[in-house]
Amino acid sequence: MADRFSHRHWLLALIAVASIAGCGLSPHRQDLAEQLLAEQRDDRITCPAHRQDRCALESPLHSGAVGNPAPGHRVVLLDQGTDALSMRIHLVRAAREQIVLMNYLFLPDDSGALLLDELAAAARRGVSVRVLVDGLFALPGSDLVSAIAARHEMLELKLYDPLFERAHLSDFQLLTSVACCFGRLNRRMHSKMMVVDGRHAIHGGRNQSDRYFDLDTRMSFIDFEVLVSGPVAARMVEDFDRYWAHSLSRRPEHLVDIYRSLKNGTVAWPLVQHPERVGWAEAQAEDSQWISELSEERGFNLAEVEYFSDPPDKRRLAQDKGATARIHELIKSAGHSVWIQTPYLVFSPRLARLLDNLDPQVKVVVSTNSLAATDAFPVYAISRRQRYRAVTGLGLEVYEFKPFPADKQRLVSRYSALIEERAAGISSPMRGDPVSATGDTPGPRLAVHAKLVVIDDEIVIVTSHNFDPRSENLNTENGLVFRDPALAAAVQNYIRIAIQPGNAWLVAPRAPLPPLIDEFNRGMAGLSRRLPTLDFWPFWLTQNYIQPQQAEPPLKSEPALEDYQAVGDMPGVVRYQRRFMTALISRLFGFLRTIM
Repeated sequence: MADRFSHRHWLLALIAVASIAGCGLSPHRQDLAEQLLAEQRDDRITCPAHRQDRCALESPLHSGAVGNPAPGHRVVLLDQGTDALSMRIHLVRAAREQIVLMNYLFLPDDSGALLLDELAAAARRGVSVRVLVDGLFALPGSDLVSAIAARHEMLELKLYDPLFERAHLSDFQLLTSVACCFGRLNRRMHSKMMVVDGRHAIHGGRNQSDRYFDLDTRMSFIDFEVLVSGPVAARMVEDFDRYWAHSLSRRPEHLVDIYRSLKNGTVAWPLVQHPERVGWAEAQAEDSQWISELSEERGFNLAEVEYFSDPPDKRRLAQDKGATARIHELIKSAGHSVWIQTPYLVFSPRLARLLDNLDPQVKVVVSTNSLAATDAFPVYAISRRQRYRAVTGLGLEVYEFKPFPADKQRLVSRYSALIEERAAGISSPMRGDPVSATGDTPGPRLAVHAKLVVIDDEIVIVTSHNFDPRSENLNTENGLVFRDPALAAAVQNYIRIAIQPGNAWLVAPRAPLPPLIDEFNRGMAGLSRRLPTLDFWPFWLTQNYIQPQQAEPPLKSEPALEDYQAVGDMPGVVRYQRRFMTALISRLFGFLRTIM
């Protein structure tokens, strides 16, 4: 009876998959789709090619007025969401020949619609614009994909590995893909870059969405990017070209739902819903003085900058190649300190071995999210099992970011404005976004999203890599390496702000029990936490602590816990459902660690 049910179950699943997937477009229909696209596209160039220099914004970056030493590099830190959005708009308006943009997520909210408008305007004046985004969640809705594809012949779009020959999947199709295509579903393009004219590149942790640019009234990511002007930008374009030409990158008009959308004429261009919210970005983008001051205050001259990345088809990558191998190689070289900021702290066996094999004198400081702050509580639930080993066995100093830190106005310059906008009912909807664990609050909760490493006060890694098994084995990632003590000090200070007593909780062991009981408790917990599924031991060995205000992290020695106030292992979480679901996932689904 069980076998019969199993066979019937899989048969129904296969029928569902077949009904959803069907066949891709025939060559004839592909030709028809290309014809439909050409008919709807605007092929006019509003700026003659011989007048490109007059049509593009005159930028101090192009003129060399703000550094950019040849043949070296000028590196400008973009640690504020407002600066990151304004710099994107500035670079697009100043583009003369080519723009390439690669991202995991691209939403048509206020910041996304504004950038799309700017990219389309660049295309209309003759700039080649190519956009490559992940084919699963990047662009919500086939009509939006059709609208971008049909906008202008100089604005080209491709999707990385779309499933079922579709640019957009319904919730049912997503569930079905778990049964038939789990491997493909999990392997996504997480790489990020924007490069203009082969000379100026933005890279870091940000996707294209309001919450990365201080515009989301419910949640705001504390993120980090760099603007790099110099030869490394050309190498990044070469990597983009490798992805663009790969068979996994698909033209949208060859997908089933895009063909239907083009055939039906349902291609509405997304509009900026609240222009007053992004007016500051447009004003800054036109302000040469702002560009000059930002470059002066946050800029560094470097002779060399290294770029690394995974190949488009990461599945065949050897473990000693690619982004993960390069990051691990650099961490392995540490002589006295490693500082890491990452939104998710899930240790793969490779990373755990690497950290365990470091010299005991190497201090490892980690800034990550608390359960109350994170946007992905299932990931936190799995990583919860590893906290004790992290702070005792591996000797890490772990700080979990608070959802409402003391320095929130410093970290998000528009925080006061976001409170007013939230009161006015403005929001930025996002598919699959969980309900906040902190309940209703006047302003957005904050979370760290940067992916940073600082080694020995000299080497800096800025990357898309989340230091988790998913980034190691599934998603494609990329990054930049800098070697400069002054730049390292600036990035280290950025991480240091996030771990200050008012901004983060310290993760540390609970007070010890009487000797024999404590030894038995730790032994049973250690055994239970390593099981792939049921974690049967009820007691957790770590919890969060409020640091004394006079503390100066990172700690110089083991904390005297009597000076710290214990707040449990889920501080700031007021919703019982979030506590219950986190506990359930932690107890039963440890085997999911490999895809977290």
